[in-house]
Amino acid sequence: MAQPNAEAIIINCSTKEQTTLALVSALRHAGLPVTVVDCESTDGSAAFFRKLADRLPFRLAEMPLRRHGDTLDRLFLAADRDALLLLDSDAEILRADLVPAMREGLASGAYGSGFLHRGEWLGANHLVAGEVGYYAPRMWIPCVLLAVPPVRAALAAGESFRARVACNEIPQLPWLARLLYLRFRVPGLRRLALDGLSPLRRSHFGVRPHYVYYDTGAALHEHLTQRRHLAYADLGAALWPLAVRHDHGVTRRRLAWRRMRNAADVERTRLDAIERIETVYGVAVPELRG
Repeated sequence: MAQPNAEAIIINCSTKEQTTLALVSALRHAGLPVTVVDCESTDGSAAFFRKLADRLPFRLAEMPLRRHGDTLDRLFLAADRDALLLLDSDAEILRADLVPAMREGLASGAYGSGFLHRGEWLGANHLVAGEVGYYAPRMWIPCVLLAVPPVRAALAAGESFRARVACNEIPQLPWLARLLYLRFRVPGLRRLALDGLSPLRRSHFGVRPHYVYYDTGAALHEHLTQRRHLAYADLGAALWPLAVRHDHGVTRRRLAWRRMRNAADVERTRLDAIERIETVYGVAVPELRG
């Protein structure tokens, strides 16, 4: 099959230093047109990127600030490309062979290509450790190439990139299942196992958790692979750390939408980004040092 007509998309929400690092890495290694989408930033991002576009070949677009999944839904509904490469603003492409491999995977007929974030039991940073909450498998969203037509068809069918929780205690009664799930948010109640309810829990991914956390893109991945029976081209765990550098959770911590115990430090990643932009990519950004 022919290589898809693709574009790289980087969403910026008041993290212009980290976004610029993602941008210069994409310009060097992706071999694709790049668009930075600014979402109502309050750190001067829009003005900064407008000036930077005079020196670097990328397009700047602006959108309202919404939850990540909602913004991705809008981008795919409006896309005029065969495929979109999603690159998080806190991610950096490290190798020139990554995106060609992703494009080959998509050309084979897969709905997406990149790395697979496998399902696993959630740790203590997600309310309760142990076999309580399960993290649904998904495409690794910080750097993934997705075909537009199947994603758009899934959105038209009512699916979404949005993160959500499937409450699995008495799931036949959704209101009660939701109420029982909320106990995990109360320190004095979260260790109530309610093991007597285990026969009523539905099986998800071969286990019967109290709840399933569908992170951004996970519900869409499940729909496309389990219901539409489309493949996802996983490039493998061995390449993953060599191909992409990722500072987890910088945007969410910057926006303070929720506490994240495992998020990278915003100031450290900001200073590190400036250093790498200038020393690794040779792009002078004195405006970011002010």
